[in-house]
Amino acid sequence: MRVLVPGWIPVFAIMSVFSFAAANGFAQRPSLELLDAKGSATQTTINIVGQVKNVATKDLSGITVYCDFQNGGGKTVRTEEGRLDVDPLKPNNSSEFKCSTKASPDVRGFSFRFVSLFGGPLTVKDVRKK
Repeated sequence: MRVLVPGWIPVFAIMSVFSFAAANGFAQRPSLELLDAKGSATQTTINIVGQVKNVATKDLSGITVYCDFQNGGGKTVRTEEGRLDVDPLKPNNSSEFKCSTKASPDVRGFSFRFVSLFGGPLTVKDVRKK
């Protein structure tokens, strides 16, 4: 038997609203700003070095960087993991990150995803100079 208290919203309803908002990007303030990312290649390796800034109001820790290496059509052909050099990353501080993968003629571009060990996917604002 379920008992509903007038004026209370069941916990599962509240969690569903937050999950929906997070999944659909509503009211999500960025936690990180992508300041820079540069790729370089040798005959055997593709390397990426980037920099992010914590624009949240709290420390961010346990951040994993997923570097998605893409073909000419923008489809991800390989994903590699990296970490921030600074952990935890304090508010308004920056950190470098690195990713590398085996060289391949299929790889024509890259993108990033940032995930917190305890908080899930992070919203990132790309502020690189175009």
